[in-house]
Amino acid sequence: MSKIEKMEAQDLPLEKTSNLPPNIIQTILTLMPMRDAFRTSILSQSWRNQCLSIPKLTFDDAVFQGSTCKSVSMRWKLLYIVYTILLLHQGPIREFSLCISQLVSCCEIDQIILHLSRNATLKKLTLCIESGIDHKLLPAFFKLQQLTDLKLQNCAFQPPVTFKGFSRLVTLSFNNVSITAKVFLMFISNCPQLKDFTLIGDEKHLMGCWNSGFVKLFECLPLVERLRMSWYPIKCFATGVMPQKLPTSLVHIKYLRLQGLSFAREIDLLSALLLVTSSPNIDTIILEMQYNPNEAVSQTAMNLIDQQDYSYVILDHLRVITITNFTNMKPGMDFVRLILAKSPMLKIVDIMIDKRVDIHGEVKMLKELLQYPRASTRAKIKFERP
Repeated sequence: MSKIEKMEAQDLPLEKTSNLPPNIIQTILTLMPMRDAFRTSILSQSWRNQCLSIPKLTFDDAVFQGSTCKSVSMRWKLLYIVYTILLLHQGPIREFSLCISQLVSCCEIDQIILHLSRNATLKKLTLCIESGIDHKLLPAFFKLQQLTDLKLQNCAFQPPVTFKGFSRLVTLSFNNVSITAKVFLMFISNCPQLKDFTLIGDEKHLMGCWNSGFVKLFECLPLVERLRMSWYPIKCFATGVMPQKLPTSLVHIKYLRLQGLSFAREIDLLSALLLVTSSPNIDTIILEMQYNPNEAVSQTAMNLIDQQDYSYVILDHLRVITITNFTNMKPGMDFVRLILAKSPMLKIVDIMIDKRVDIHGEVKMLKELLQYPRASTRAKIKFERP
């Protein structure tokens, strides 16, 4: 619905809003914040009935703004507000999101998941545990076989032996989800339609032996178009022998975001190079780098790009690259030089300099970068400070 249509709906007299077709009311309610959507139940019986059948339920901090909600515990909110709404709900639930700043693992979450597992129509699920221990997902969770979008934070992913994956999954986001490498690879290898994938983790959550290598990992992600990964899982998967090129190009990847890497570490530089040079159709690259002034640049990383043959690489579709916490260390400068030389459609090179780089170092970097050959005459290098 456009802004004009929303304004027109707001300006309608009460008798006209009461007589709107059910499908129009449903659309309006779905577009509204859930707290506001339920307030419309005072308009008429028609609106009240539609409130009880909203297919998209989003429970966030905005829902619990009232003074009554603020004065009670989170478990009370879950049991007497969220669960009650679920019990009163009529019709299919297509999307469900539980993402509240105070949310910790508790048995009330299990009751909610158990209720949702009886709803064979659920397609999108978001569950974000904010603090405390990871929430162990019930076996009932793994029965949600209609899921196309799944986002989990601080959960324990331990499926029953009969679980084969979510075959309809298109979007998957794991943020500090406890899982072993064996279970993880089995899971994503059974998600054949996966296109949007995020894996953020640390040593507490990624358990067991993860030295399977990048090759095996990306064989499980043949259709992925958007990829986001943090440093720790990259480090885990890249502990084996790293090829210069993947045997199968990642032809579908358009968007790549890597977090917490350091050009000073050979394994990080190799991983970034492998992903970028194996993605011929990539459009956007975002590298959120990690800089430690006390970390020495490895000798292998220092000359890695100079010693490898990248003559086969052409990034015909790359338009934007963003790098944060950038410094004048040689591997990083070489990386940018390679991107400039291989990207004929490049428009923006957006570099956020690390705050510890002084003005003299910034000027020196900019002068050097401006001298590098560019495949694109339109490529603009932008330097910024945090």
